[in-house]
Amino acid sequence: MSARVCIALLALVLPAAPAAADPAAWRVTAADGGDVTLLGSMHVLRPSDHPLPPSVDALIERAERIVMELDLDDVDAAAQQRTILTTAMLPQGIVLADVVDADVYRLVAASAGELGVDLTLLERFEPWFLAITLLDQGMRRLGFQGERGLEQYVLGASQRAGKEIVGLETLEFQIGIFDSLPAEQQQAMLEQTLAELDEAATALDAMVAAWRAGELETLSAELLDDFAEFPGLYETLVTRRNDAWVPTLEEMLTDGRRHLVVVGALHLVGPGSVVELLRARGHDVERLR
Repeated sequence: MSARVCIALLALVLPAAPAAADPAAWRVTAADGGDVTLLGSMHVLRPSDHPLPPSVDALIERAERIVMELDLDDVDAAAQQRTILTTAMLPQGIVLADVVDADVYRLVAASAGELGVDLTLLERFEPWFLAITLLDQGMRRLGFQGERGLEQYVLGASQRAGKEIVGLETLEFQIGIFDSLPAEQQQAMLEQTLAELDEAATALDAMVAAWRAGELETLSAELLDDFAEFPGLYETLVTRRNDAWVPTLEEMLTDGRRHLVVVGALHLVGPGSVVELLRARGHDVERLR
């Protein structure tokens, strides 16, 4: 698993372009004039990626309803944290050293020290949670922050405009995706994340360049090659969720309203993508940019 896949496991997105670029978007229009606009998102951005392109504000303003992977308008931060920590906790009496190889544990200790993370606070958690936590810290060192991500921007603008905001999934479902990964995949995810933290900057820069050049399909193909080592992982994290979302998106096309659907860009390109599935079901999906 490459550094690019490890980053995808954290965000399931392609990072944003510089402010001069336009994020990729598609639109499906219903016969009665309603439509669904699909906007490829990134959960983490740098301060230097702002202000976002005017096209983002235009899409928000045009929409009557905002749809995200998770309804961030209805998330209790404290309850969310409790849910994540409870789900990620190892069984009573079990610590990290009991569930990963000794060399992986040594890598965890070294990386935690380099990132300024107290290892004693991590030892009671499952490997997938450590991988995400340490990668998040590494990305923050590079200036990438969730609070700067597109979802938070769209959320704030939509709340100020009084728009309806809904989610495609629940927090429990999203956490369960990682928690259900087999032990060997969790260890592989953790090990590769630790081994390639130093490559995160290069991987992120490559993703930004692909976004800037509009080469999302090319980058998607490269990521699929990386996922090939773990054939069930892409299906669990991306394909099955796409399959579940499409009927909901089709229902939106029947209510006559303009919907803006903000999901990770990896869900919108490549085999089994939302765009591909909608086209296969007879919908005309137009690439806006």
